[in-house]
Amino acid sequence: MIAAVIAAGCRKLVDRPETAIEVGTRDFNSKVSAGSPSDVVQVPPSVFAPPSVRSTSEVEQESGGEQVTTQKSIVQTESNGTEKTVATLAPTEDIRVKPGGRWTVDSLVGQINGRPVYASKFMQSIEDRILRIVAENPRAAAQRMIAQLVAERFEQYINNELIIAEAEGMLTTEMREGLFAWLQSVQEQTVSGYGGNRTEATQSLQDQFGMTMDQYLQERRDEALAQNLLSRRVKPRTIVSWRDVERQYSILEKEFDPSPIVTIGRIRVTESETAMLEDVRARFARGESFVDVAKVAGMERDGVWRQDKLPPSGISGLDLAEDIRKALAAAEQGKPTTEVKRGTSVYWFCLLSEEIIEARPIFDPMLQRKIRGGLQEQRARYEQYRYLASLRDRWVTNDIDQMTRRLTDIAVARYLPRE
Repeated sequence: MIAAVIAAGCRKLVDRPETAIEVGTRDFNSKVSAGSPSDVVQVPPSVFAPPSVRSTSEVEQESGGEQVTTQKSIVQTESNGTEKTVATLAPTEDIRVKPGGRWTVDSLVGQINGRPVYASKFMQSIEDRILRIVAENPRAAAQRMIAQLVAERFEQYINNELIIAEAEGMLTTEMREGLFAWLQSVQEQTVSGYGGNRTEATQSLQDQFGMTMDQYLQERRDEALAQNLLSRRVKPRTIVSWRDVERQYSILEKEFDPSPIVTIGRIRVTESETAMLEDVRARFARGESFVDVAKVAGMERDGVWRQDKLPPSGISGLDLAEDIRKALAAAEQGKPTTEVKRGTSVYWFCLLSEEIIEARPIFDPMLQRKIRGGLQEQRARYEQYRYLASLRDRWVTNDIDQMTRRLTDIAVARYLPRE
């Protein structure tokens, strides 16, 4: 009868006969009867209970509404009644705007070369730096550092956008084909560097630089376009002639032909120190060196007093008192001067050494390359600044300072917690 009912259920629905009976698992177990409940194994219902979802929410009040962050966890009840967290889901954010309130979804801060600048896209590249600044610094310092970071990065952002847009506009059909072929070779070289496995190469780029293969190739493309444009527009204006080298050498002549360096020693003994005074006099009379006598007298640095550049006029041109200059001029190098009395003290001075630094003539090849390289670097920076300024005047339709302030305000409001 049971088999007939099941077979019929596989084909179509039929009415259950009045003679049909309900069949349960107990009917198939001969050891269990209704009169012997002690033979039944009781299992806690929690074992078969499905996992439950627990939610915790944090509400952050904002002007015009509130932001609710919800964290959900999957919890399983054990047989002993304890709860175990099986998994934690990613937090979700819900924006609740009050009637009539305002909530900023994204902000258009301006335009560069006809392309809009959105705050969210700009913040993506510096979000990690801002979060670290906020975590490691007090509010006032963090606000200053955020403003500086935004200003520097936005300056770079504008320059990159302008240069790349200008470079793209100058590409001919042949140049575009050549650029495409070069990018294909870069892609092949990158993949071959990882054993010819594109998947492994893409994963390595993601781990090292946080970008996909397409993003990596786009960055290489932009770098090549920028370098090509700057080399064409800026490099021809950084030519340095021989006359420029001569002029720069004359300006820095003192650096390349420096004056000798003289080291002067000094011993000071007060008249009240009678024994020490007589001992110093006796040692000098015996011909002992200035340094040895200075050590005995307890002078700091063994009597070394000062170092000066020796002017063309010699000792007489040093910035010293006249009596000291006269005493040094009259003494030989390495020999002590006669006694110089000042107040209640007696002094001896000595020209310990004179270091002559070899001059570097303008015909020194290494020096010429150094001067020429420095001049080219200065002119390259200046010409690049001029070229970028001309691009800004032509393509930036909004005030840069105003856009920078708006980006700074948005960054502070978004990442810096309120007191």
